[in-house]
Amino acid sequence: MEFRKDINGLRAVAVLLVLLFHFGAPGFDAGFIGVDIFFVISGFLMTGIIASGLEKRSFSILGFYRARLVRLYPALLALVAATLFFGLVFVEPGALEGIARDGISALLFFSNIVFWKEAGYFGAPADTMWFLHTWSLSVEWQFYLIYPIVLAVAFPLLPHRTARYGLLLVGFILSLALSVVAGTVFANGQIVSAGFYMLPPRAWEMLAGGLVALWPRRAAWWAPRAAGILEIAGVAIILSGLFLFSEETPWPSYAALLPVAGTMLVLAARTPRSVLAFAPFQWVGTWSYSIYLWHWPLVAAIAYFGVSAAAVAPTAFALSLLAGWASYSFVEQPCRTLLKGTAGPSRRARVGLVAVLACPALAVSAACAVIMIEHGLPQRNEAVAAIYEDSLAATADYRFPLNRCGGTTTFGTALRPCTVGSASEHEDVLVIGDSFAQMWYARVAELEPKLTDHAVVFITMGGCPPIAGLERKQPGFGCASFHQREMEQARSDRYRTVILAGMWTSYFTKDRANSMICGKDGHCLSTGTEPGLKAALDSLASEIEELRALGKTVVVLTTGPYPGFNVPAELRRRVFAGNALAADWTFDFAAIMAQSQPIDKGLEMLAGRGASVIDLARLLCQGTTCSAARDGVSLYKDASHLRSNYTAAVGNFLDPFIR
Repeated sequence: MEFRKDINGLRAVAVLLVLLFHFGAPGFDAGFIGVDIFFVISGFLMTGIIASGLEKRSFSILGFYRARLVRLYPALLALVAATLFFGLVFVEPGALEGIARDGISALLFFSNIVFWKEAGYFGAPADTMWFLHTWSLSVEWQFYLIYPIVLAVAFPLLPHRTARYGLLLVGFILSLALSVVAGTVFANGQIVSAGFYMLPPRAWEMLAGGLVALWPRRAAWWAPRAAGILEIAGVAIILSGLFLFSEETPWPSYAALLPVAGTMLVLAARTPRSVLAFAPFQWVGTWSYSIYLWHWPLVAAIAYFGVSAAAVAPTAFALSLLAGWASYSFVEQPCRTLLKGTAGPSRRARVGLVAVLACPALAVSAACAVIMIEHGLPQRNEAVAAIYEDSLAATADYRFPLNRCGGTTTFGTALRPCTVGSASEHEDVLVIGDSFAQMWYARVAELEPKLTDHAVVFITMGGCPPIAGLERKQPGFGCASFHQREMEQARSDRYRTVILAGMWTSYFTKDRANSMICGKDGHCLSTGTEPGLKAALDSLASEIEELRALGKTVVVLTTGPYPGFNVPAELRRRVFAGNALAADWTFDFAAIMAQSQPIDKGLEMLAGRGASVIDLARLLCQGTTCSAARDGVSLYKDASHLRSNYTAAVGNFLDPFIR
């Protein structure tokens, strides 16, 4: 396939958008559209290669796989090996184990499945996912495995170009429909995340490139000047996404049609005088794959070492370009030259290719496996080894049975309550709220032997506080509809006591609030503003008064104090770096609360509406100075949730309401 400067320049645009997004450049909150551009380009090029080979009767599926491996694998393998070596020297065992686990999934091209199960892309903690960006390579490779087989079967059955185009169009429509449904129909984080990470709802973007490649009319019908205008329009459409989208946009869904359509226009224009032929764009485009590979570990390292991202972003950006150039020059190109020499038709050449790729891949995979088996090699540091087991125990210490409770069933059709004790007709206790309500399940479970004449029922959903009309800005929550369902339960005669708990401050942050509060008239306010706070408190007070009028006891727990950093991981990190820990490691919760509207003070005023308000910070802290760990033992399982053995011990303030 002939080299096209416009495509190479488009690659540069794509990778620069991704870098500017990941390094937090102002105005590039939607820079993630660069990945969608890459997908369209890939689909266009692969369709052209496959279709040309099939039409000439020279296409080999195995040869196609070999060519893709030669193109993608050497730089990816070098990245995993280098990151693993860096981790062995500088990274604490828990994070190193994560690097090893994700490194294997990247090398075997199923990291998209791993990250789909673990976390959403935009909310993923960079310091624990050093290969998060490889999800897109896994999606592409999975597409490469299936696509040539489909076309190889279809082409003989569909001899006319129009029919072949129709096949791709059907696939495009079906995949796009699946993407829209996953991103907008279901209030389920796993489904929304699958729409982002998995091949079926992503394939339409690559098929979009295929539609351009298989356009039934072989020759363009526009003049060079018209082609130039078409290309400029395509670039403008792509860049308009920076003003229209954000991390809160359901993605890809229908919104991604904009950057996809813009990329299709640039590919279809095929202008000989491309505005993207600018020399620096050509350099970056040539190095774009390696730049993309190497930039994310820099993002992860910045997060891991707690460096101010804004301060080092320009340096990290420049290092990404430099690393991309070095990887292209000293890994990609030499390996491509070497491996192309072993990719001939002979059996010996095929064996040589397998050996050249397989031996180092097996060595790196074996190293990853050893690190995983040894749980990050804590013996590298005696001080870390002494606290390691308990830090892992803290991370796992969350007794709320998420496998069967919390939120709704997969398609949002039914609640998933958790019941402790023996259900009664009129004496049960209902706990509603988010994961900060789930934290206190451990205390209730301790009391289960005494709950013989009534039950405590948890109806909770992570990320959704018990406030009518509150909705998260990110897709996949459906907080408002969930709250309606939990309040239907709260109003029923079964419950005499209703306990409301939430990570309140996190929904009312001043700078970038993650939620909004909407009235019955459909008017919505940001929860990060004073009017939004007032609307939320009024909504909450109204429902408390309603429950009190029904004769129920209402208990409100203020925000449980949280440090905002992963305590078990930070313990290991500090000890690994040689820092001594105080017997009582504390943090200032006032600094956390200062970033939010004064929601907890508003909650305390609900006592005037008949609620029993429990100030958790006053119970668990000295003033606003709170313990993160005592005697080297973490009191938290992560950055916000208290571990269950601690809540079981200190949760006796709930006993009068539960028993």
